[in-house]
Amino acid sequence: MTSFISDWIWSERFWLPENVTWADLERPPPGVEYPRLGDILYALPLAVGVFLLRLLFERLVAKPCAHILQIQAGEPRKAQPNDVLERMYQSKTCPDTRQLDGLSKQLDWDVRKIQRWFRVRRNQDRPSMQKKFCES
Repeated sequence: MTSFISDWIWSERFWLPENVTWADLERPPPGVEYPRLGDILYALPLAVGVFLLRLLFERLVAKPCAHILQIQAGEPRKAQPNDVLERMYQSKTCPDTRQLDGLSKQLDWDVRKIQRWFRVRRNQDRPSMQKKFCES
């Protein structure tokens, strides 16, 4: 069973052009160098290294630069807790007028107040200007 799966995954018809086999890649002609399977082992440590370098840069370079340039972190306003609106927000962040009318009748709120709640809730999910600066 495992040999069937291995043969299926490493099928020469899928991965290689016609008239080329895996054996051809193991013994290339003189002067020709192909990547080896072991070369893929370098990818994971490099990816982790780049990720850690990015984190260090964001915290040790970009964030102090943001403070020097007076780019504020800016805490967004918090939306008033409401289970009904929160459930609707999870399914649709911008409800249409029919849904707004239904929510207005259900909660006995003005449509404008519900629109304002959704706007504040959407802004609450946005990253701050300082966070955008550090990531850029």
